[in-house]
Amino acid sequence: MALKKPTKKVTAVKAAPKPKAAKKPAVKKTPAKAKAAPKTAAPKLTAKKAPNVTKVAQLSGEQLVVENLATLSSLVRTISETLDVLVQKVENMAYHLIATEETLAEVVVTTGVDLAQVNNRIRTKIANGTNKSGDPSRAIDVAAAIASPVPKKPRR
Repeated sequence: MALKKPTKKVTAVKAAPKPKAAKKPAVKKTPAKAKAAPKTAAPKLTAKKAPNVTKVAQLSGEQLVVENLATLSSLVRTISETLDVLVQKVENMAYHLIATEETLAEVVVTTGVDLAQVNNRIRTKIANGTNKSGDPSRAIDVAAAIASPVPKKPRR
């Protein structure tokens, strides 16, 4: 919904054609007249906009403010609902990342990893993805944390 501005400008609306006064008595049509296209009124393109224009023009400044506040309130509700959905998606992504990191940490413990090679791959990938302007230090720290998991306590 768009906000409405108070205005006194009233736009002209094209009037519909006037109806004909009286019909002529029926006369037998000749073939030439039967093929002629019937006359119809031009479609009204502005007819749907005319009530809104007059409605806005008739509203006082206070009424416009109330209407605009109602519109803003509705928009804020919609934004709030959208943000709730986005937060849920981010939480879901975080759960997936944690699960992936922990699974990878178990694989690293079992198979081992060449951390220098991993760091070089991280540097290359970030450099290529950011036109050599990105800083790979955070990704390297994460890789080090995954490659050096906290030792497990022995089970009893």
